[in-house]
Amino acid sequence: MAHAHFIDEMIKEYLLFRGFGQTLKAFDTELKTDKEKSFRVDKIIEQLLLSVSNYDLSSLRELWGHLETHMFTKLEAQFMPGVKKLENAVLKLYLVNCISNNKTDKVTEFFMKMTPELQNQSEWKDWFVLPYVKNPDENPTFSLHFTKHWQDTLVLSLHNFLASIFQYMPTPTIMNFEEDAQKLSRLEERNESLKNRLALLLDKGSETSVTPCQVEPPPHLLDDFYIIAQENNLIDNQGKSLKNLIRNMGTGASPILGRKDNSTRKKIPRGFRPTE
Repeated sequence: MAHAHFIDEMIKEYLLFRGFGQTLKAFDTELKTDKEKSFRVDKIIEQLLLSVSNYDLSSLRELWGHLETHMFTKLEAQFMPGVKKLENAVLKLYLVNCISNNKTDKVTEFFMKMTPELQNQSEWKDWFVLPYVKNPDENPTFSLHFTKHWQDTLVLSLHNFLASIFQYMPTPTIMNFEEDAQKLSRLEERNESLKNRLALLLDKGSETSVTPCQVEPPPHLLDDFYIIAQENNLIDNQGKSLKNLIRNMGTGASPILGRKDNSTRKKIPRGFRPTE
């Protein structure tokens, strides 16, 4: 949701165009106190750490309460233990910062305000003695929380958690404006590319003449109609041969009927005349 600021500016421009002056003023006022920082994770974490470093417990609790009301409560139940663990870690970071800077009064104030909420949580039962422990950074119960590794890990975990929520939480249609515009732009570019490729193929096709060739169908693809056609040709050929044979009967060209029978004819002697 990094483009939320861009959407805010669009809304302000629209309100100004429509002449909604009072609405625009109210919108500007709420933007100045925006606790979600236009859904920018780095800005939210920066605000949380600023409250910790300024020993401002009220601002810290107010910001976390806002995130819990508007985002964390919308998560599935299985994620709630993780949310609670992060909240307790942020509060412990607040205490560590107070002790590291000798702000014992802030430590006392913390337990006075937070005891009703924390006393029934097993995770906090050892922390109520923190104001009375000398050198807590060397105590096995608290020493881990004073290390830079633990503090950096907390900030990284918090960043990843918030980023995941902002990425998958449902958003209003107007916030998909930039993404939809990018998709439309990519589709238009793709369409133009395909049109150019089609035009190029058509140009190449018009320059190349294609000579058709006669292709005999393979034997295994001959159908019944092809076989019938072949049989008809064979019958026609046989009929023509029979007609030719009949036509040649009785002519001199016949090898049998056209031959003269000379074996039964007797020779007539010269000078002999048949009797009348």
